[in-house]
Amino acid sequence: MSRISGQSLKLSYGDRPVVHGIDLDVQPGEWVGIIGPNGSGKSTVLRMLARLTRPHGGKAMLDGTDLAVIPNKEAAQRIGMLAQTQESGLELTVRELVRKGRHPHLKWYQDGSAEAHERIVDWALSAASLQSLQHRPLQALSGGERQRAWLAMAIAQTPSVLLLDEPATYLDIAHQLELMELVGRLNREQGITVVTVLHDLNQAARYCHRLIAVKDGRVAAQGRPAELFTAAFFRDVFSVEGRITMDNGIPSFQAERAAMPREEQIELLHLRETVLN
Repeated sequence: MSRISGQSLKLSYGDRPVVHGIDLDVQPGEWVGIIGPNGSGKSTVLRMLARLTRPHGGKAMLDGTDLAVIPNKEAAQRIGMLAQTQESGLELTVRELVRKGRHPHLKWYQDGSAEAHERIVDWALSAASLQSLQHRPLQALSGGERQRAWLAMAIAQTPSVLLLDEPATYLDIAHQLELMELVGRLNREQGITVVTVLHDLNQAARYCHRLIAVKDGRVAAQGRPAELFTAAFFRDVFSVEGRITMDNGIPSFQAERAAMPREEQIELLHLRETVLN
C-alpha cells in the first residue's frame, strides 16, 4: 500500500486549470522528488498532499484513507510540512519552536513540557544538530540554522511523511547540502517517507530515490534519476539542451543552451529536405 498518494488530482484558479488529473504514489520509506519548470504545478500538488489546498477533483490518500476524512489532529501527527519560507518575526527560542511540533500529540490540558515530549524535542534538536543553539532566539540564527530549526519542529511531530517545498532555495550551497544530508539521514535511519519539490535537478538526482516530472499541470515523466536523465527528457520537459554525465551511478546535467521549439525543428527539417531535393 502507498504511504501517500494522489488520485486524479485537479485544481483551478478561477477559470484557469493548474493541475490536470495528476496521479502519483509514494511508497513507505521512499524519497520522491517532484521537479519541473516554474509554474508547472509542483508546489500546488505538494500542498494538496499536505491538505493545505483542497483539490477540486480527485483525492489525496494517506495509508489508503482519503485525507479529507482524517481528523485534523491525526493528520498533523502523521504528516510534517516544511514550506519554502517561514514566519520570520516569531519571538521564540529554537527549543520553544521545536516544542511546538509536539502540539498535535497533546491533550487540551497539556503544554508540551511533559518528560516524554521533552525527550522527543531533545531528539529532534540532536537530529538537526541544534543542541548548542536551542536557547538562542530564532532571529539570531543564520538562514541555514533557522531552516534547520523549522525542520526540527516538523520532525518533532514524529510524522510518517515529511513534505518539503524547495527547502534549500534561499540557502547557500553549504547549507543546502547540510539540509539535504539531514533529510537523507531521517529517511534512512527513521524510515520517514519524504516528498520534496526541488528546483536543483542535480540535487534531486543525488538524493531522491525517484523523480516525478510535472509540466503544465500533468505528470510528464517519472522514474529513477539514472533512467530519467536523458537528452530527450530535458528537451521535452525543460526545453534545454546539455550534457549528462554519470558519477557512481548518479547522473548530473549541465545545461548548455535553450532547445529549439519542436515546430522550428520540423520547419528546419523540411527546409533541409527542400534544399537537398
